[in-house]
Amino acid sequence: MKKTMRVFVFMAIGLISITAAAQFGAKGGLGFSSLLIKDNDDNLTADFGNAGFSIHVGGGYEIDFSDQLSFEPALLLTQRKSSFDLNTLVTFNFLYLEMPLQMKYYFLDLGDSTRLYGLGGSSLGFLLSAKRDNDKLNVGGNRNDELKPLDVGINFGAGAQFFDALNVDLSASIGVTNLSNDVTNGLKNKNSVVRLTVTYQFGE
Repeated sequence: MKKTMRVFVFMAIGLISITAAAQFGAKGGLGFSSLLIKDNDDNLTADFGNAGFSIHVGGGYEIDFSDQLSFEPALLLTQRKSSFDLNTLVTFNFLYLEMPLQMKYYFLDLGDSTRLYGLGGSSLGFLLSAKRDNDKLNVGGNRNDELKPLDVGINFGAGAQFFDALNVDLSASIGVTNLSNDVTNGLKNKNSVVRLTVTYQFGE
């Protein structure tokens, strides 16, 4: 787990170093998170449903390739919750250090102050902690650990930029990594989120 964390930190430092001349933006927002739990016999997500709120804060850079196309790496602290009604309510709480890596394409100008854009890319998440109700879940790469530390997601969304500074977008991050170290009977745990993000960019 420590090795994975070091690699993640080095990647973050590398991104910051190559974006020193790019436009920085502070980010924050809310979302709806969903946890897939299933094996070859049961699908808790389909049978019992799950719902939870997500909150994220952090910052990122926008690196322009042209007037319409840019690259947007970011670093976010993200909390995701999901609950299942198994006669009693069971709640999972995940805390991530997340690195979205997205392309941004401006496809329509509305007057002089508003631009519409689409987003697409991937997201790397390092699972800092996980709980089931008040019980801590072990995170690591060993079979005795309940969850893997590294999560990968596919991102897509759309939004609007106002006055070249304020960005508001709605996006989804669909988890593709099986977070479970125990794959007995085809056990799968995948974490996804739909979220609204507000970004304020400083200077050029």
